[in-house]
Amino acid sequence: MIDTHAHLDMIKKSYLDELIENAKSVGVKTIVTQSVNIPSLSPSLEIANKYPEIVKFSAGLYPEETLKESDFDKLKEFVMKNKDQVFAIGEIGMDFSRELPGKELQEKIFRQQLELAEELNVPVSIHTRKAEKEIIEILKEYPNVKKVLHCFCGKKRLALEAEKIGCYFSVPTNIVRAHNFQDLVRYIPKEKILTETDTPYLSPFKEKNNESAFISETIKTISKYWEMSEEEVDNQIESNFNKIYF
Repeated sequence: MIDTHAHLDMIKKSYLDELIENAKSVGVKTIVTQSVNIPSLSPSLEIANKYPEIVKFSAGLYPEETLKESDFDKLKEFVMKNKDQVFAIGEIGMDFSRELPGKELQEKIFRQQLELAEELNVPVSIHTRKAEKEIIEILKEYPNVKKVLHCFCGKKRLALEAEKIGCYFSVPTNIVRAHNFQDLVRYIPKEKILTETDTPYLSPFKEKNNESAFISETIKTISKYWEMSEEEVDNQIESNFNKIYF
């Protein structure tokens, strides 16, 4: 099983060993830990270095309140210094759902990170909240970038449009109760579906923080909608992961 999107730097250090062992115990092979800003870069890389057998490092700038134009230069400097360990660029994207840095700044930094990913030939993990249409139009200009839409909640027509330009979709563990993600895995081709947790968010269990071991709940749910065994679903998703990440 594969967790393509987690935030392990947000987990208490005292719990990380247990989280990793829990993941391994259910068969999770890879966890991609995503940074979201400059302060999260070093801690995320340190975690990947501590658990190299399972954790991969993704470097990115998320559209948050503190985002500044100068952040991209800092990100690029860090990435180029550690480029042999950069597995992906993420979490990146645009968010028009609330008061955040201006749309122009978000778009500029989003484009800069797409160009960096293209230069390094690594995938991007994209946040698209209330900005799905705008992001899809931008992605059409970057056909060579390997694109993963994280927790995509846009309309069906936009999802299908994104799939046509080569986007993959990483589905979180709260698919167990979120109808939009249940619908997504039914109308997007199986070959374009990936699994994620967004740890510590979007848990399938209301009373627990999320963790990578809970990917097994996603596999169970998808197997129901695909009418395939859990093993077949797991194999399909691992094949999809290998196609886009390697």
